Amino acid sequence: MLAVVLLICALPAEPASANEQHEQRICLDPGHQLYGNNALEPVAPDAKEKKAKVTSGTRGVSTKKPEYVLTLETSLLLKDKLETYGYKVIMTRDTHDVDISNIERALVCNEAQADLAVRIHADGDNSPKAQGISLLYPAAVQGAWAPSLPSKAAAELILREAVAASGAVSRGVVPRSDLTGFNWSTVPSVLVEMGFMTNPEEDRRLSDPEYQNKLMEGIATGINLALSVAADEPEQETSTRVFLPSSTQLYEYNNGKMTRTQVALSPQIVKLSAVRGNWGKVNTWIGERWIPLGSSLSPVNAVERQIQLADNTPLYRSPYDSEPAARLSSQTVTAHEQWHEWYLIDTWLGEVWVLNH
Repeated sequence: MLAVVLLICALPAEPASANEQHEQRICLDPGHQLYGNNALEPVAPDAKEKKAKVTSGTRGVSTKKPEYVLTLETSLLLKDKLETYGYKVIMTRDTHDVDISNIERALVCNEAQADLAVRIHADGDNSPKAQGISLLYPAAVQGAWAPSLPSKAAAELILREAVAASGAVSRGVVPRSDLTGFNWSTVPSVLVEMGFMTNPEEDRRLSDPEYQNKLMEGIATGINLALSVAADEPEQETSTRVFLPSSTQLYEYNNGKMTRTQVALSPQIVKLSAVRGNWGKVNTWIGERWIPLGSSLSPVNAVERQIQLADNTPLYRSPYDSEPAARLSSQTVTAHEQWHEWYLIDTWLGEVWVLNH
């Protein structure tokens, strides 16, 4: 019990699953639901016009699959892909039998303070020949809340990558002022029309697992590009070593922006070869990449210090581990790295941490 108390007291800060200042949130809204709700709600905060709260959507002419089923299965696939980039993903629904109006869906994303809200839908038309992907974004109109310019920029990137990955026809980006979900949104928002379920061939393709994977990969890539972080500070050389207390996403630097990769580093000590503002460059097995340098990261200092261990001293793989990996009897050991009151020593287990006040 004493070892656990000492462990907690000696830690400088609670580790974050993503660096606080770089944690980004995406809100996914799988369109429609099992049963529509034709009760009316205002189309915008100050509007007199009202529309149905939510509809059940269209249905595939070939697959007979309801749109609400397609939107959820593709949204869950997209969620998995976004999480590999380290994003926190919020879903407005994860089942079909719900009753969530379009205002309520927008409010879920608002309350999550999402960096981007992505509404997933499929299209329908009287003509069975209509096909292709379109990206909708909120028009800049009085009485609506959603930021139009960042929404349009995101829509353009998502459409470009979705079309490139899937080979689908592009129907362009379209501003809309009549969609409740847009008008009540206070965060950047887009709506993806994945294709036409009223086109027999496209309907079958939208339910094909291989095609879904390509399409969602493209959409995820577009979202990731849209949420790149500005980093225009000059690069400066360094040889600082830092301890990563939790899984840390790697970024690529291009044209003044940091873009997430699908690779993260496990908790470990890394050497920075350069810094760029609040970013540090590290050499990895996939080449030079960048990590965010937040408040939970602090330098590891090289030392050469003899430490007298008490009997039954706990050894930790990481200072943030709650349980020791092993224990050592009373003896003198040599520490070669120091992080706060923690020292790194070599043992039969490899490098481990001990707490020394």
